[in-house]
Amino acid sequence: MKYTVLRSFTDKDTKKAYYKGNSYPGEKVSKERLEELTTKNNTQKKVLIEVVGPSNKADVENSYGEPADQDGQDGEFPKHTGGPWYVLSNGEKIQGKEEALAAEAELQ
Repeated sequence: MKYTVLRSFTDKDTKKAYYKGNSYPGEKVSKERLEELTTKNNTQKKVLIEVVGPSNKADVENSYGEPADQDGQDGEFPKHTGGPWYVLSNGEKIQGKEEALAAEAELQ
């Protein structure tokens, strides 16, 4: 998958700096590291990167091997990122569709 940087950070493993708008080489890091960067489970306690869009068939399927939902297309939030995860307009990741819809409604 392709990722873009939402907030500037220096990678703790490679010591390379990434700035807002840069692409991030997600294919070169572990799933655990991607989980840290795409959620608030990191030292900044903020979502640092997000998926840009599917780059192949595997990216269009969620973690259960099913086609990913089409929720959140065309700039609408929350955006479905696969499995039970959704991204809100503020970059926060929420688990569960109903929870994400409620959280996004509170942001509006």
